[in-house]
Amino acid sequence: MKFRNVLFDFDGTLANTLPLTIHAMQIVFEKYEGRILNHEEIVAMFGPTEEGMIANNFMNKAKVPEAIELYFELYEKDHAEFVEQNDEIVALLKFLKEQGKKIGLITGKAHRAYLISEEKLGFKGVFDSIITGDDVSNPKPDPEGINRTLTKFEADLDSSIYIGDANGDIIAGKAAGIHTAAVQWLPVSQSNSFPAHPDFYWTKISQFTDLLKDEH
Repeated sequence: MKFRNVLFDFDGTLANTLPLTIHAMQIVFEKYEGRILNHEEIVAMFGPTEEGMIANNFMNKAKVPEAIELYFELYEKDHAEFVEQNDEIVALLKFLKEQGKKIGLITGKAHRAYLISEEKLGFKGVFDSIITGDDVSNPKPDPEGINRTLTKFEADLDSSIYIGDANGDIIAGKAAGIHTAAVQWLPVSQSNSFPAHPDFYWTKISQFTDLLKDEH
């Protein structure tokens, strides 16, 4: 099996940004809503962009614009404290580029948040296609973003794979008709189990690179 098109989720897959997102959301919800939310309660809101998470879950709608601005301020200010650059991820992406693979990113993350992480983690110019939550009408587990990337790449489905840390990523990849891999290779993942039955399950980045090196 030879993968020519490698598509990734971002949060929890290529960058350990989930703790930062949860930290910023907890501050925002406590300040404006008086609600103290735990990790699971924040993760349960995932799907839409960060703006959508706040807008959909705030009871005080008048405070939504102000809360969104505070979220992005915290996301940028505290990024270095919560998110370390992962040398293994950088090496994986470099290896994929050297092998001539097309690399796509499909994330539910807001474009504004992604640009902050892209700058701070050195991901500029790495991806051949980037689709954020602001670019789709239907977020994952709908396959819209994956399908658009496959069309852009003129991709053969059998030589394409979508890699993510959430069960919704696997559902989306399967709906698009491509191979899927569930990963728990970073410290925090969105899903603890994958009832959607991915084709691959990796807990180490080396498991994927070994597979790529064995391609015939």
